[in-house]
Amino acid sequence: MELKTAKELLELLCAGDEILLRCKNGLEEDGGTADAALLEQLANLTREIDTRTRDEPALNRVKEISLNLYDSIAKLNGERQDAAAFAFDLRYHLKALFKLLEFEIAYLAEDSVDHGEYPAFYPDSAEIDPQEILREGENAKYLASVILLAYNNLSYVRECVKSIQENTEGINYELILVDNGSTDGTGTYFDSVEGAKVIHLKHNLHVVKGFNIGLMAAEGKYSAAVCNDFIFTKNWLHNLLLCMETDPQIGYASPGATSISNFQQISIPFTSIESFQREAEKFNVSDPRKWEERVVLLPNVLCCPTALLRRIGYYDTRFYRGEFSDDDISFRIRRAGYRLIYCADTVTHHYGSLTTAQDHQNNSFQEGKEIFFQKYGLDAWADARMNPIYKNFSYEQLSQVHSILGIDVKCGATLLQIKNTLWNKFGIRPAISAAVTEEKYRKDLQTICKDCCVFQNFSTLPENLPGGFDLIFMEQSLDCYPDDLDSVFSGLSGMLNPGGQLIFRLDHCSSYREIMSLLQADETVHNRKIYLEEGVCAAAEQRGFHRVRTLSLINNRQLQAIQKLSEAVTENDEDCLSLQKLLCKETTFYQMQHKD
Repeated sequence: MELKTAKELLELLCAGDEILLRCKNGLEEDGGTADAALLEQLANLTREIDTRTRDEPALNRVKEISLNLYDSIAKLNGERQDAAAFAFDLRYHLKALFKLLEFEIAYLAEDSVDHGEYPAFYPDSAEIDPQEILREGENAKYLASVILLAYNNLSYVRECVKSIQENTEGINYELILVDNGSTDGTGTYFDSVEGAKVIHLKHNLHVVKGFNIGLMAAEGKYSAAVCNDFIFTKNWLHNLLLCMETDPQIGYASPGATSISNFQQISIPFTSIESFQREAEKFNVSDPRKWEERVVLLPNVLCCPTALLRRIGYYDTRFYRGEFSDDDISFRIRRAGYRLIYCADTVTHHYGSLTTAQDHQNNSFQEGKEIFFQKYGLDAWADARMNPIYKNFSYEQLSQVHSILGIDVKCGATLLQIKNTLWNKFGIRPAISAAVTEEKYRKDLQTICKDCCVFQNFSTLPENLPGGFDLIFMEQSLDCYPDDLDSVFSGLSGMLNPGGQLIFRLDHCSSYREIMSLLQADETVHNRKIYLEEGVCAAAEQRGFHRVRTLSLINNRQLQAIQKLSEAVTENDEDCLSLQKLLCKETTFYQMQHKD
């Protein structure tokens, strides 16, 4: 977008804000009426913005927002005698919809303008004051706002609302229901829910904008945003708020669910919803030992300080179909200086993607992943997700670990999970530090680590980060480093405390994945080193290490391919098994202890 066009659009938004302020002032001055000419001015201004962005190539929902704005203006013109209805629609529909339009236009113009000139449109450009967030929370009308977004699926919607009403007793909360353009009676049902704050959208704004308009209406200290394909359980919100209230640096908490990824799934036996509720009531006992700090959380419930969400600008509007918007909001909250906590002491039931099904289809996953990469220069899937290998380490050997160094651990998800596991098993919260060879990871590691440095080789690592660690965890394979093995193990042994442990990774040159890469002429493997397990372990032993455990990983798809390949190229069962064993040896983690 050209600078001139971008500035003109942002100035139109500023003019719209002035019109809305005049509408609000007029409402306060004459008891419920507003100048119809002001509403017409806002409609004309919206039409101009809509028209001028029609040919914008970037994905956007200006059209859908504008249609809802026109509908809201028409409704307000029909509420001339009803002061309460007029005030409600002005605040929660018209003003909120225009704020959504501001976020959308600000995104389209972001590469063309100085964000500092328009701070209201670019909230991420300014520092966040934690004390201000706390003060706003203390003055909130409610302890919590529960925001439910729904698009059709009325039977599930009823069940979800019922579960919230029956399992949120004893908490001063408001219920905000957002009908995202439903056509099956969901809107009429919402109007029947006593005491709820209902927001109606005539045209579907989809996931990100739908949640945002509900979050904008929140008047609680905390906001808990939920989807209509969940069933909530005894103490679900109580446990989340208990966690949030223990530490002002916790900026986001989410529970477990019966069906979810990101290691947030909790399996409990049940045969019906009634039996599930009984089992969940027994399970949902608050337990700080089950609170896990995370790099990324999936929002089974997006439970955050309302003032913090307002300050960061809610979900980022650029995530057109919603994919990876949860990763993004995790990153923004964490980078703002707050912690993310997965509450594994609380389970909910998830039917699975009913709210997001319309958006999460076709190429939406890849599209969202690319949007995330363009924003951060990181792969949300490869760089911020944990490696399940952490579950299989010998933690009995790690029961006295109070300090951990993570080497090339990307954004630190697996490193944090080792810390979480030690807390859960032994009540130990070890201090974690990190050293990386790529600068792009430093910013995120600094949000979770005591110390963090970028290093070039293992001989200089002790200069960048003093030793004295009980555990060193290396997530990148040894063959990726220019250092020879003796230099690697010599440097690491000098940074460990007596009896300290080392966990490192080796990707095997004979594995199925490596062979397929060679056959496909993948240049990334062209200059890689070739290490054999026996030689690596011998080099480690020369520097005082002895093996505790060996752990290998391979996925089912690759295993099936290996079995078919082995059967096709070998003539007898013995050779077939030998070949399978060789090809399956893909990635191995070695857990070793340094001699005292």
